[in-house]
Amino acid sequence: MLVALIVNPHATKVSERLRRDVAQALAAEHKVEVYPTGHPGHGGALARRAVDGGAELVAVLGGDGTVNEVVNGLRGTAVPLGLLGGGKTNVFARGLGLPADAPRACNRLLELVRAGTSRRVSLGSANGRAFTFGAGLGLDGAIVREVERRRRARQLFGDPAYVAAGLKTLFLGYDREHPHLKVQRTGGKPSVTGFFALVSNGDPFTYLGRRPFRPTPAATWEGGLDVLVGQTMSAAAITRALTGMLSPRPRATYPKFPVLHDEQCFVLESDVPLAFQLDGEYLGDYARIAFELEQSALTVVAPSPARAAGGQDGR
Repeated sequence: MLVALIVNPHATKVSERLRRDVAQALAAEHKVEVYPTGHPGHGGALARRAVDGGAELVAVLGGDGTVNEVVNGLRGTAVPLGLLGGGKTNVFARGLGLPADAPRACNRLLELVRAGTSRRVSLGSANGRAFTFGAGLGLDGAIVREVERRRRARQLFGDPAYVAAGLKTLFLGYDREHPHLKVQRTGGKPSVTGFFALVSNGDPFTYLGRRPFRPTPAATWEGGLDVLVGQTMSAAAITRALTGMLSPRPRATYPKFPVLHDEQCFVLESDVPLAFQLDGEYLGDYARIAFELEQSALTVVAPSPARAAGGQDGR
């Protein structure tokens, strides 16, 4: 099998030695071509080039942002995706029951390829760009924007950066008085108004360390899109909801945080531009985002849903 290994050399946990070790492990069983990314957005172009060159599997060593780029490059093809970890959080891989640690992820990928095991999953699309696990308009986007600012300023790293950014955004940097956002739904369904929205393509939405954050626990990787709408900015209500969403048994919904389940097509609109994040990357401020479900759009080398739920350890 011809395997295209797309590597982000600047990903959080990727080193030249790790790249070499992973490439050698894959090459012990398959022909491997290595494609290092050189700039933001490069992963998609490399994925298309690899497919045009006859790749039968495109494997990614990098974070969720690199995975997103590669997935957008693979859209419309039958070439499967392999996930090798290498980023800070690796939400998509861990959500599918795969290791985030690159050496273990490489061994698991080889095992699954030998067994011929793969999984067909759906993707979300936001203004035409695919996403694998989630998007957020409003508070979530503003937190990601602040995290990226802190990283550039080298103020904080890792999970403390998210906690600090979340507290600053919630109490100092967000309009807590006016619910600017509206979810416009199709098929005669009523619209829903709120302060912010989270859009999930699967469960969990992200991780805080080893702990999954599950605001939409009924979401599945094969189903529709779930939308949580934040209808209050009360610190007490948000704290109660967050505590539940981080617990081992989260509820399907919480007061003032309704969840729209298995949506196929909808629009998030705001009367002012709000911060928008997609698969953990801040993309700018938007007043309108059109979402669609892309059913069974991607093949991933991953265990079946039952095995993934039973074998996921979060690392």
